[in-house]
Amino acid sequence: MYKLNPEDNVELGELLEQVNYALSLKFMEKWRHKYSYNIINIFQNRVLQALEDEKPVKISSLVSLYTKKHKYSEEMVREFLRSVDISLYYPLIYFDRTSKP
Repeated sequence: MYKLNPEDNVELGELLEQVNYALSLKFMEKWRHKYSYNIINIFQNRVLQALEDEKPVKISSLVSLYTKKHKYSEEMVREFLRSVDISLYYPLIYFDRTSKP
């Protein structure tokens, strides 16, 4: 059985705390005045799906989801991801070679 060291426990706890916040009404309330309900809901659903599938999400895939399927502008999507500080969701959501911050 794999045992986490104390640093891993802290990082895992922080990630789970951040994910819990992202899925909360508090998160929705904070961002709904700047961004649409739909853009926030897509993000929340994608975070849940990543957890359920136990598969991390590339930022480039997330941007494609918003721009191709939901027809948001890339600038708006990138602004949203910067606003919510997407780096806090690493390793669940991560930058790959094709991702731009």
